[in-house]
Amino acid sequence: MMDLELNRIFVKVVQFDSFSKAAAAMKMPKSTVSRSITRLERETGTKLLIRSTRSLALTDAGQAFYEASLGPIHQLEDAQKSLYGKDNLLTGTVRITAPEDLGTFVIAPAIAKLSAQNPSLRFDLKYTDTRLDLIKEGFDLAVRIGPIKISGLKIKTAGEVILVPVASPGYLKGKAKIKVPRELSLHQCLSLDLQQTASRWTLRAGEKTVHVPIQAKILCNQMSSLVQMALADGGIALVPTYICQPYLENGQLIRVLPPWSDSGWPVSILSPLAPSSSARLKITIDKLLEELKATEAMAKGSK
Repeated sequence: MMDLELNRIFVKVVQFDSFSKAAAAMKMPKSTVSRSITRLERETGTKLLIRSTRSLALTDAGQAFYEASLGPIHQLEDAQKSLYGKDNLLTGTVRITAPEDLGTFVIAPAIAKLSAQNPSLRFDLKYTDTRLDLIKEGFDLAVRIGPIKISGLKIKTAGEVILVPVASPGYLKGKAKIKVPRELSLHQCLSLDLQQTASRWTLRAGEKTVHVPIQAKILCNQMSSLVQMALADGGIALVPTYICQPYLENGQLIRVLPPWSDSGWPVSILSPLAPSSSARLKITIDKLLEELKATEAMAKGSK
């Protein structure tokens, strides 16, 4: 029967993408880690890792073995910690990836609260709009905006991101009041550089949905930058409520065409493991779900 410690060492090497870093994390010599991987490959008769001086790469068999081993190893680690008291279950590091703006304005405050409540938990956050391979790159979970393709990941629906058209008093000064969505096409529009928003905005109010062609004065791949441009009298921006709400409240921005808003972009939390498989994973996902749903509720309440 295979030694489960070999599985654990293999999982750590893949997660850290380094023999040295994995050895440091497990507090064992690098030579022990290297011999363990060699032994694992010898006992299974299968090449799992392709090693070079600069990087590691999984073979197809190694990838499949890693995916199969990850969940059980997490469960065994948590079970072992439970022997020392339930409080100790909430230890270790949770690696999270999320889109830049959502990460900055929603995820970061949620994780700060969770970290303060659980001193033994650590978090490693990476914000990028690129959809990373969670298993290959060793992430515990991802928060994603937009449709999710069917995959082997565990998925939880976390609500919607709602976008609203806003502009500064300076930009709107002296201009005719915008009464219907089609009049947006007469204005300088600041838009996210995506296929679905670059040349038209889809807005809804109650049961009504309209598609408004726009001439984007500025295209940008970052929502927070669009808000800053709107604050600088650059035009009308279609941006998430979680970014623009403070400026609406203090009068630096004005909601254009209330109650019209974007039709809503789904938000999901994805993980290679079921939340129940790890105490630290469950408490993190529960907190993120709570914050994301509260953000959606605030947006809907402001309509």
